[in-house]
Amino acid sequence: MSAAPFQRDVSATLDELANWVVAAYPDAHRDGAGTYHIESGDAALTLSATPGPERRIALLRLPTLRIEYRFTRGSAEGRAALLRRLDLYMHRGGG
Repeated sequence: MSAAPFQRDVSATLDELANWVVAAYPDAHRDGAGTYHIESGDAALTLSATPGPERRIALLRLPTLRIEYRFTRGSAEGRAALLRRLDLYMHRGGG
């Protein structure tokens, strides 16, 4: 069963997203800039990222991406495991 698609806004560039996806899932298929198909276990996910508006905090400028997550198959447990691994690679440090 597939889950409803959802979106996240991420402070990153398309190149950073590409690095994270490949690090987490080396067999991920890239289908153009910002679009990836990932399979793991019984789950399959399509990511579609588009550049968003720049975030500005005082003199700091951060690029943003709007990422749509669309699971095309998988059990709830399989989808959660795939997303957990991807989130681990996309996580940035903080204090």
